[in-house]
Amino acid sequence: MGFNTNGKNALVNGVASVVTHISLHSAIPDATGSDELTGGTYARAAVTWTSASNGVRDNNAQLDHNVPAGSTVAAYGLFSASTAGTFYGHIPRVGSGEALYGFGSVDSAGVTSDAIQSAAHGLSNGMRVLVHNVFAESLPTGLSEDTIYWVVQAATDTFEVSATEGGSSVNITGQGELFWQRITPEVFASAGVLSTATGALDLSAAVI
Repeated sequence: MGFNTNGKNALVNGVASVVTHISLHSAIPDATGSDELTGGTYARAAVTWTSASNGVRDNNAQLDHNVPAGSTVAAYGLFSASTAGTFYGHIPRVGSGEALYGFGSVDSAGVTSDAIQSAAHGLSNGMRVLVHNVFAESLPTGLSEDTIYWVVQAATDTFEVSATEGGSSVNITGQGELFWQRITPEVFASAGVLSTATGALDLSAAVI
């Protein structure tokens, strides 16, 4: 059965009750929270969450992380403590106004053309995306979760992905369904501060 608003709120309330700190990661972390930044004055930022509304809770204050020189920030991590603690998952890093996500599929024609069908997706060539499986469905063969792809051959209702910017499309050899979301890793050539605006991080029952 699907969850109603009460059920969605209960789900995000449970997650928010244990996630007290946000980490930064140079790549998409594994189930244990790999690739967390280190060095300099980097530290996890304490977070509190807004009240649940329609299955969503947001960070209710700006978060500031000190980022060491030469670091890439690809994802936020959800932790139960300022050090060590329990890792609960991640949120891909996107800039202000850059969030895009949706569902896609690959049918027999898509297998031939390596194209992902996603109506009015809004992506353009050069953007970067992650793909995830949808519930118990399999990803189209040839695609992998937690790999950051480049968008190529973008059209209104279809797009392809590549392992490199402007490179050859990934060879998709089997049909399937997926959820995709944009990610915009940020590179810090010198030490700096990553400021995450109030409301920019969502705990959402739609993607838990």
